[in-house]
Amino acid sequence: MKIINRYEAAFSAAQKRGERAFIPFAVAGDPNQEMFLDVIGAYIKGGADVLEIGFPFSDPVADGPVNQRASQRAIANGLNHSAFFSIIKKIRLKTDIPIGVLLYANTVTHLGTDEFCKRAANAGIDSILVADMPPEESHDLGVSMRKHGIGRVFIVSEFTPDDRMRYICKHVDSFVYVVSRPGITGVDTTLSTSVKTTLSRLKKVTDKPLAVGFGISTPDHVREVSKSGAHGVIVGSALVTEIESCALKGTNPASILKKKVKLLKEATSFK
Repeated sequence: MKIINRYEAAFSAAQKRGERAFIPFAVAGDPNQEMFLDVIGAYIKGGADVLEIGFPFSDPVADGPVNQRASQRAIANGLNHSAFFSIIKKIRLKTDIPIGVLLYANTVTHLGTDEFCKRAANAGIDSILVADMPPEESHDLGVSMRKHGIGRVFIVSEFTPDDRMRYICKHVDSFVYVVSRPGITGVDTTLSTSVKTTLSRLKKVTDKPLAVGFGISTPDHVREVSKSGAHGVIVGSALVTEIESCALKGTNPASILKKKVKLLKEATSFK
């Protein structure tokens, strides 16, 4: 399928360069819809291999304060379903790298599962991760995603038993989102020592790409994860913090983000 091939191409190309795929995150419409496109442009120019975009939600329970405030800014600036899909279409016109969306179940069910997936596919979205919907509860959504050619992403952690890892991975067809530590998203000063062990356990039950996120904020973190055996590295709150800082000053974050992403991407080398 075309969409899943985008992920295969991105992870494979990074591997051939001796790198891990770098996956920066931002909340759609933050700090406003026009500037958000500049943010994504900066990510791409900085070397992003994959994009992870959050659909703003009023009560994002898996997100820490930084990403919660980003959702609030986006919603306050009018980000809704129509605006979201319009923005994604504009991004897709400028790049062919994979676009993943992280959202909450209410966002999908409000529009209707099949309608959401249809519009997502038409906009050029490659995968969907519903943070509060495990595989057991995602049958109807999974049917619509497969129907419209959208890849599924699910989360595992160090506390996920081996049998459940195997079960979750069977329902994944884009990449497995590996949380580096329990809790909510946010910036950490140190990285969990369990990441390498978790990745080793996963590789015994699946050959799907493994992307690590949560708490990764510095080039050293990225370097450590890259050498631990991950196929991709996700950085969110550290970048969203820069967006927030610029929003408070009334300045465009694009130039700062391009430099930061470039440094983070350079740290993905595992040679």
